[in-house]
Amino acid sequence: MSSHPWSRAARQALLMGKKKFKPPVKPLARWDIVKGDQVTVVGGHKDAGKEGKVLEVIRKKNLVLVEGVNLRQKRFAPTEEQPNGVFTQMPVPFPVEKVALIDPTDQLPCEITYKKNSEGEPERVSTRSGSIIPKPFWRRKDFEVRAEYKDSVFDTSADVVAKVTYNPSVLSFEENVLRGMENGNQ
Repeated sequence: MSSHPWSRAARQALLMGKKKFKPPVKPLARWDIVKGDQVTVVGGHKDAGKEGKVLEVIRKKNLVLVEGVNLRQKRFAPTEEQPNGVFTQMPVPFPVEKVALIDPTDQLPCEITYKKNSEGEPERVSTRSGSIIPKPFWRRKDFEVRAEYKDSVFDTSADVVAKVTYNPSVLSFEENVLRGMENGNQ
């Protein structure tokens, strides 16, 4: 009896085609956690207390992917090697607010602040113990040193990039054509 608007059936019929509204995520201004950090899960999460390494940081959605935490089963289709298919455990991203950095001195979760070192660069410092939490080493995926990069077939050479191909003019298109015809360039 969905003809009565106050009935449960009518409410369910209204909600059938509608998606729930998700407010847009406002990205964080400052990220304290980067790829490669050792973190622990805190707060009301099913994996609270587990530790792992940050595999990926999704800054647009304020999510992190942590190794061995928030696992979901995924089934892969059958192949020649596995005729029945394969089930594997894969980590799923979850909110960055649910993780905390691990203090290197006592291996407990901590909050951090930034302090400048002797060279004037900011460093992450644990608020509890005062120890410095180093950022993990980051390696480029495409090449090590820019000077060692070799041009490939698909790269545009510097002389082609520097070549002037357009000379702006104040004249309209028609005036430009007429001037070209006057000069004998047809």
